Amino acid sequence: MSKPQLPGARITAVDSGSAAGRAGFPIGPGDRLLSLNGRPVRDEIDVRFLSAGERILVEWERKGVVRRKILRKRYDEPLGLEVEPFRVRVCRNNCVFCFVRQQRKGLRPSLCLRDDDYRLSFLHGAYITGTNLTPADLQRIEEQRLAPLFLSVHAIDPALRGRMLGWKRPAPVTPLLDFLSRRRLAFHTQIVLCPGINDGAALEQTLEALCAHAPHCQSIAIVPVGLTRHRRGLPRLRAVTPRYARSLITSTAPLRRRLARQTGGDIIYFSDEFHLLAGRWPPAYRRRPYWHQIENGVGMVHEFYAGFRPSRLPPRVASPRRVALVTGRLGAIVLTRFIDAMNRIEGMTVEALVARNSLYGDSVTVSGLLGGADIERLLRRQEGAKDRTRREAG
Repeated sequence: MSKPQLPGARITAVDSGSAAGRAGFPIGPGDRLLSLNGRPVRDEIDVRFLSAGERILVEWERKGVVRRKILRKRYDEPLGLEVEPFRVRVCRNNCVFCFVRQQRKGLRPSLCLRDDDYRLSFLHGAYITGTNLTPADLQRIEEQRLAPLFLSVHAIDPALRGRMLGWKRPAPVTPLLDFLSRRRLAFHTQIVLCPGINDGAALEQTLEALCAHAPHCQSIAIVPVGLTRHRRGLPRLRAVTPRYARSLITSTAPLRRRLARQTGGDIIYFSDEFHLLAGRWPPAYRRRPYWHQIENGVGMVHEFYAGFRPSRLPPRVASPRRVALVTGRLGAIVLTRFIDAMNRIEGMTVEALVARNSLYGDSVTVSGLLGGADIERLLRRQEGAKDRTRREAG
């Protein structure tokens, strides 16, 4: 049984250079911040929202005694009170493609948390399904203008979306999209592409529907389903193959061009992984909306090379250097241009060391999902090979 939620939010720190810190405000870590200007405080979002103003009535509790004091500051100056993290809402869906459910037992708890919290979506760009939003949540989203939000759509058809989320009933997302659009609240979306399930006509329908919500729908990321070797007891899914990736990118091109004309610019992005699987170099994006999808694997390659200028590299280095870059299979492809440029420097030797993913399996090829043990194992094996070479040479 969970503990009852105490009122307010516990203060963890007071910024010494902030309005509260400069004024010598008699509030500190361990106190509970109850309200600002008479409005209850629940979390850090409330602190940000309610502290806009030049005259703030602060109410807090210390050792059972409630205190109140007016704090004067510049209108847009932060209050300077840091509060404890809120309790994260966990996901109640059973998505057929859920990556967290495909992990082996024994991993640290932070890797096993299936969050589905609109507050994390607003603060950190975490994707939510919206299936657990209450009327009070929607009221708060509207009142505090909590946007952009990041929505996992997957399919616009309610029955198909319900199936993908593991429901026995439809899971419509259109009412939420309509709610946000009518209130001019921006959102970004993602589609986890599962071959044979939400592709084909279903994908076209989803893209059409989402683009109809532009400009409030600011971007659509299409990412390939990630399948690990730990899928026992889970629904059977097909992986995105190189041939499939090439076919999908090519076949959807006419639709994407038409929708780009409709929305005034392209807002549909295949992830870099999709392009690399298709044997293509990810595109260089001109529009900024892709930036909101970079944690979703859209535009990472573009950003990596955006500031790289081979012409500015020195012709040689003072003393010989050898550099090893540990990466995954797809990362090795991305690094080829960088490595080629670096190896043109006299005295410089750069190589990519490709680590196998024993944690999730060979089907997981992105570098960000390599386990530390796999990296360590590769480096130890590499060092052992060097030792043998030195002994043989001696």
